[in-house]
Amino acid sequence: MKRFTLLFLMACSIFSAAQVGVIASEQPRPVRAEILADVSAVKPGAPFEAGVLLKVDPHWHVYWKNPGDSGLPTSVEFTLPEGFKASELRWPIPSIFEGAGGLTDYGYEDSLLLSAVITPPLDLKPGTSVTIKARASWVSCRDICIPGRAELELEMPVSMSTERANTDLFSEWSARLPVNYSGSTPPFGTDIKTVPKNGNEYSVVILIDPKDGMSGIGLYPVPGNSFIVDDIVIGTDEESGRSSAALDVKVLQPGGKPHKGLEALVVYTDKDGKRSGYELQVPLPQ
Repeated sequence: MKRFTLLFLMACSIFSAAQVGVIASEQPRPVRAEILADVSAVKPGAPFEAGVLLKVDPHWHVYWKNPGDSGLPTSVEFTLPEGFKASELRWPIPSIFEGAGGLTDYGYEDSLLLSAVITPPLDLKPGTSVTIKARASWVSCRDICIPGRAELELEMPVSMSTERANTDLFSEWSARLPVNYSGSTPPFGTDIKTVPKNGNEYSVVILIDPKDGMSGIGLYPVPGNSFIVDDIVIGTDEESGRSSAALDVKVLQPGGKPHKGLEALVVYTDKDGKRSGYELQVPLPQ
């Protein structure tokens, strides 16, 4: 049984392995972090993108917001000057890592850019400067797993004129972002069926009707703190090409707060061979 929840029993073994690494004379440092922006200066009222770039050594990986059967999510928290606002983190489409014992993890090799859209206030004074701060934490794994963290700062001038910066990097990672289902038309049809089981437990079947030569369909749930997702089974009917994802969902309501529905990522390969993804909201009864 596979259980997708942020409260992983595997966390204990991860940090035990990390402690073994500490005892060694030279603990590996497979991840390096830096903070970047896509503009050279902050213009009053003009949104820009800021992100934390993790550079990962070969054969190591870090984790997606749903790490899968083991690991812990990578985390980035921005601390902004007064009046600034940040969007939710922009998570690129993850890769799948098959581990020992049939474990399945979701994450990233080589590098990862986690970014957010930052909106500054209109009353900033040109000629001054502001500091964008970020706290990043991660678990990197190879033969062992090592936790890491970084406190990062980026000082930026305030100006009525600004230029693009780090253009290639932000463009590259923007192309890896999934598209939000509610704001676009995905290249597939969906039929979602939810059957109540016991109280706050449901059986969910998602039927995906592919279009435009899409293939290799997968579905990754994001349970967060509101759901436990079990027993995901994905299959494709060879004759019709229709894919299905069946899963069991248990709804948790900490503090009595209502849930917004289960978030899931539908990943596929398009007719040109590009790996793409769409964010899908799976409605569940309140």
